[in-house]
Amino acid sequence: MQFLLLGTVAIVGVVAAAKPDRPQYEGDCVFCWIDGSEADMPVWSSATGGYTHQSRDERQQVVIDQTLSVRRGETRTFSNVIVWIRPTRRSDIEVSGKLVFENCLLLWEQSEHQQTRLRIKDGGTLRVTNSYSFSTNPYWVNWEFESGATVRLNRFVGDPWTSIWGAVDYESVDYSTVKMTFQNDTRGSNVQIRNAHHLWFEIFPPLYRSVDITLAPRQQWADWTIEDMWPNTVVQVVESYIYQRDISLSRGNHVTIRDTVDGLSIGWAIGRNVPGFVECEIVGLGTPGRDEGTYYANRTWNLPAIGSSLTLINSTLERAWPTTWGNVHLVVRDSNLVDPRVWGGPATYEIYDSTMDHAAAYAGGSMYLENCMVRYDLEIKGAGSTIHGYGLRSLDVREPFAVLELDGGQYLELDSAEVPW
Repeated sequence: MQFLLLGTVAIVGVVAAAKPDRPQYEGDCVFCWIDGSEADMPVWSSATGGYTHQSRDERQQVVIDQTLSVRRGETRTFSNVIVWIRPTRRSDIEVSGKLVFENCLLLWEQSEHQQTRLRIKDGGTLRVTNSYSFSTNPYWVNWEFESGATVRLNRFVGDPWTSIWGAVDYESVDYSTVKMTFQNDTRGSNVQIRNAHHLWFEIFPPLYRSVDITLAPRQQWADWTIEDMWPNTVVQVVESYIYQRDISLSRGNHVTIRDTVDGLSIGWAIGRNVPGFVECEIVGLGTPGRDEGTYYANRTWNLPAIGSSLTLINSTLERAWPTTWGNVHLVVRDSNLVDPRVWGGPATYEIYDSTMDHAAAYAGGSMYLENCMVRYDLEIKGAGSTIHGYGLRSLDVREPFAVLELDGGQYLELDSAEVPW
């Protein structure tokens, strides 16, 4: 099979998708129906911990990296090909023109989490039809839709996590995958979703907004309209499989979640960019290791330093991901975490007696982990970034967690329980 390195590909040939059988999409296993039964499907590779193409897939293979860009007025079309995205350094693919994928398989081969994001900028358009996009390894892939972007997904299936910033014109139809964060600056967006085979929202309310909400039932085919969360924004979901929907808090948010017994997860962005350190402590966000969730009849967590609080009433909390940066000393105890991160110094982050998938320190941030269990990896990136660990164990006794030290970041294993600052 010949590989090509190029910026533009246009090969005619789009295969129409048959109307799918809905039950294959239901349940906890999101992509189990991708079983190799069709030649253009990816298949799981246990050797790399991600997806790859089938040997019987005879489409031409092309290679791109982070240098691909689409300027205003330009159109780049990839049609009926396998596209390998192989970054050579940390940088994003930026699209200000029109980028089209038709009947393609996109395979992201990064060497670190979120190494190269697909970024659709103001005036840019992304159109994906009858295509798959998956990571070839455990490193996470993100697509960013900036204010002024247009996105059209039709029979798109994949694992990239996407985000809306500001005003985005977004449409997803015909059993596409929707994994979407609505950032707190969302405004003037039009989001139309019809027949998503998998819908997972993360909702950031606007800063300084109080919210009292009951979330739509999960793991059901349903309609859902959100029209009073962000200014001049309508999110219209029609006949889609609502897999999960989470809420993330920021400065000034007071969020009450009622009658969501079937479970949700919580993010909390805890930062301070003005002089003077603040102390924040969170205890008991869920139960360590209990991913099925912990029920709360009525419980409140308060962070007065950033004017934020969370109240759960007759609801089940599964997992959480508090993050921090700036002039904050954050402490988290006895919690079930996804990916706690310190985005940058001089913030410090201490975590005790908790479970997590992944933890990270960037840009001079410092993290201390004591008596914690890690499922996947620790990532320490940038000079002056550190994670200190004492009594750490792997959640999977058969598979030790990985340590990724990048660009001068350091992991330091301690012999005694002692916060190093």
